[in-house]
Amino acid sequence: MHLGTFLRGHFIQRFSDEDAAIATGVYGDLEGTLVAAAGSAAEGAAVVLEWADVDSRLGLRSAGGWSLSIQPDILASCRSRLDRVLAGLRVLCARMPVVLVAPTLPIPLFGHTAGRNAGANELTLQRDLAIFLAEAATVPGVSIVSPARLADLSPSVSRADVFMELKAGFPYTLGHAAVVAEQMIQTLFPPLPMKGLITDLDHTLWAGIVGEVGMDRVSWSLEDHSQIHGLYQQLLSHFSEMGVLLAVASKNEQSVAEAALRRADLRVSGTKFYPVRADWGPKSRHIGEILRTWNIGAQNVVFVDESPLELEEARTAFPGLTTRQFPKHPGKAVALFAELRDMFGKPSVGQEDALRQASIRAAAVFQQSADAPDSGNFVRGLEGLVTFDLKRNSANLRPLELVNKTNQFNLNGVRVTEGEWMRQVTDRSSFALQVNYEDKFGPLGMIGVLAGQQNGEQLEVTSWVLSCRAFSRKIEHHTLDFVFQHFSPAAITLRYQATERNQPLQQFLKSIGAEEAAVPETTLTREKFYSRVDDLPHKVRIQ
Repeated sequence: MHLGTFLRGHFIQRFSDEDAAIATGVYGDLEGTLVAAAGSAAEGAAVVLEWADVDSRLGLRSAGGWSLSIQPDILASCRSRLDRVLAGLRVLCARMPVVLVAPTLPIPLFGHTAGRNAGANELTLQRDLAIFLAEAATVPGVSIVSPARLADLSPSVSRADVFMELKAGFPYTLGHAAVVAEQMIQTLFPPLPMKGLITDLDHTLWAGIVGEVGMDRVSWSLEDHSQIHGLYQQLLSHFSEMGVLLAVASKNEQSVAEAALRRADLRVSGTKFYPVRADWGPKSRHIGEILRTWNIGAQNVVFVDESPLELEEARTAFPGLTTRQFPKHPGKAVALFAELRDMFGKPSVGQEDALRQASIRAAAVFQQSADAPDSGNFVRGLEGLVTFDLKRNSANLRPLELVNKTNQFNLNGVRVTEGEWMRQVTDRSSFALQVNYEDKFGPLGMIGVLAGQQNGEQLEVTSWVLSCRAFSRKIEHHTLDFVFQHFSPAAITLRYQATERNQPLQQFLKSIGAEEAAVPETTLTREKFYSRVDDLPHKVRIQ
């Protein structure tokens, strides 16, 4: 009913050039609907759970009763039903991403206490639900809409429509249905997380001006009434462990800034910031240097500073940059932290996230060495190891993340939904090659993905990306060599499309003989490729 309408509407708002077909299950048969959805061609599932779905006797349309003598049976029934629903979610999420909404309406008149007094049986139901949600949250592919966020957006007193529930089985007010649908779409199809955060130092990372009071007098503690800066440091430390790139842009002496960042009592290690840029020039120049070091666009970065003037100067130089002022009021600062969490949050954190900052540092050292005149000998001396992995794992979404966030070495710029990716991974005629790399400068983790279909001797590549961290190391040559050797096609059809930012990919295609790269389908023959490739410098491992 209304929920499906709002789901479609919020989907169109999220993807303005697309529409959605919403299929619904059988009323009152949640478990059967989960089974049916797993066998469908849908790209995602939105599961709304209310207490009547857990046990019909907990719904207003039931005449089954909830008297004290029946309550033990209801508790046992709910535990069993939640276990079965969890099993259904495990099957469903192997085929498509799933968003789950926990019960948002109150438990009906359940218990023997006055309403102001939570009874043991009611709390037992809440406990069993919490255990179910905690287990579901650990299942790859299952995302749970935050009850706290729903409480902020839709107060409990405005959620239930008793008249509509009794008359038509729809228990929500229109306002609550709209909020639930919006949060499900945003959770099921989240925007790509930001990649990097650039922060100021004085009155932002710490309280005080380090150049005036000295590195020992700036503070971030409860005792010094500057705890909010300590909380900001803790947030940045957490972001660093999530793989977020951190850097500093400050108007200070470089040596003073670096010395203060070496303080052992910082709640985020100063080593987490790279690069650190500090002088008396415009901060936009610092930001430009940081973006070039990271090799990412301003639209993927947040700049935090306490000065509105500095933020405006940065926005003028980089219109795509997201800027946020660090507020003086603690309550507003905590609200900022919550907003930053939304910007950088991601469904899961993997090994590559932990490697990201170290690989950026290594890439800077690598680039300095690679600029030497004899770059060929340099690449051969990297002691590189390229690992190719063709294992099918629909729960591993790191390849999808790489496909959707890579712009420069990207075959066509086409973004893929989680549901489309999961279908491709499980389709036996399709493949998704993952490329990992390490050398004497350190491990880079997964840096490449090449996906497509094979039908006999015909091989079509629909997605191919390579992280900018891996440029100039001939990994792309090794990747094509593996494809020719493993799949044995006479030629590879590349679904190529020029974009504003994939010039590195365009240049590579021309270098290997794909001069016709201006057409949507570019064919690369085995003979043409090997006639253009001299040596393949790295060791290869196949998983």
